[in-house]
Amino acid sequence: MEHSFSSILTYSIQTIAILLIILTLLRKNEKKIGWGSLSLLLSILGMAVSFKFGNYIFGDQLLSFLGLPAWSNADNTGFHYTFLLSIIFFAPSLIIGYKNPDEFGALIGKWISSIYLFLIIISLLFFITI
Repeated sequence: MEHSFSSILTYSIQTIAILLIILTLLRKNEKKIGWGSLSLLLSILGMAVSFKFGNYIFGDQLLSFLGLPAWSNADNTGFHYTFLLSIIFFAPSLIIGYKNPDEFGALIGKWISSIYLFLIIISLLFFITI
């Protein structure tokens, strides 16, 4: 898979901007950083696995690295297994966010995971019934 210099530069700038925002939030943080903070990290990883960045899908690459197919059919059609991979990140994020609500990032991680898990469950219900 080949990426142009401009797309790599764009993604690098976006990553730096996101990291600067996170560092600014950490400096203004009044809550302690602990296990609840892991909820935010896991929810971000769950989103990264789910989204398409240009022609690159991190979840597909991760499944390929593990020797697993990303799609149920050979020609990139059928059920996209990246949904299941993202659940591996969102479910623990939700549990950790509920168990440690007073720590930095736990609340936002819990809400992000709740919304995404709800959408995944709804999508799976429609996929199974059709």
